[in-house]
Amino acid sequence: MRGAPLGVALAVATLAFSGCGAEEKTSSSKSESSGGGAASNEAAQQKVEQQLGGSCTLKQYGGKATDLKSATVGFSQSEKEANPFRVAETQSIRDEAKKVGVKRLIVTNANSQLNKQISDIQDLVARGVNALVVAPLNSEGLEPALAAARKRDVAVITVDRKLTGPQHCKDYLTFIGSDFVQQGQRAADAMIKATGGKANVAILLGSSGNNVTEDRNKGFLDRMKEKAPGIKIVAQQTGEFLREKGQSV
Repeated sequence: MRGAPLGVALAVATLAFSGCGAEEKTSSSKSESSGGGAASNEAAQQKVEQQLGGSCTLKQYGGKATDLKSATVGFSQSEKEANPFRVAETQSIRDEAKKVGVKRLIVTNANSQLNKQISDIQDLVARGVNALVVAPLNSEGLEPALAAARKRDVAVITVDRKLTGPQHCKDYLTFIGSDFVQQGQRAADAMIKATGGKANVAILLGSSGNNVTEDRNKGFLDRMKEKAPGIKIVAQQTGEFLREKGQSV
């Protein structure tokens, strides 16, 4: 589920930098559609806008329209590629960049260090990227890097982890990610089914300071409280999203 939105990031960038107004395209597509398809698309769009706090076009953000086929795009990866998901995520970005014809893609890796991710992003901006895709290490702390991008009107698309301090359409263009509360709920449903609703359960958390860990845990605990009072949570420890640490705690 986590990987699904990743290839979308550069597709969103393609639309954003095409030079066409996203608002005009949206209204036109609605008028040309009919039946349940239009209603379904409109409902999906409204849900996304509600999650983001509203829609945002490149014009509203103040970014510069650029043809991606002649652009330089930066991707700031957050975690060590000892994490198999991050390997797949980076490859997804590379594949999509090639697919949409990005002329130059620069990839950096912060190796799970917030200060390095800040400097990575600032360096990408200094190197003249036209757009940035960022997989934040934490939900907080990237403000200096975003400010550097904003100063040069570089559109930033964040993926996977949602930022809690900076505002979309002001500090960054948009966010693409999963419903992590729902993921926690589905994990709880699987646990309830496997245990028959009676068990002592230990929770292995991801890294602290990001919405992925918090939202998944909330979804899991709320669903357990609602549907399985016979399941007792006996411990919660972090594995930092690292396999070796998860095996040792």
